Amino acid sequence: MKNLFTTSAALLFATTAIASGPGETHKGGTAFLGNGVFTYEVFEASVAHADLEGCPAQFDPEAVFCRLTLAGDMAHVFVFSYNGDQPLLAVKHYELGDGFLPF
Repeated sequence: MKNLFTTSAALLFATTAIASGPGETHKGGTAFLGNGVFTYEVFEASVAHADLEGCPAQFDPEAVFCRLTLAGDMAHVFVFSYNGDQPLLAVKHYELGDGFLPF
């Protein structure tokens, strides 16, 4: 089963391959990823999600923030850096069920 991140990343990176240049926006609202970095700005505008108050324990709450997506029978926690353009650092996957978010 493909997860949301793999599908989204594949589409975004495929789009980048035909871009005129990094960071450009063209007619139709296409945002090309500079250096292939998936930033929070692109995520916020293009992925339906819920804001989380905290992140999984392995991440420093002073350095990152998290967002949640649901796809099929899985929950996906996207971990973004507070630094710079707020790049995506990690994606944690959880099976849906009682107490699926252990943080």
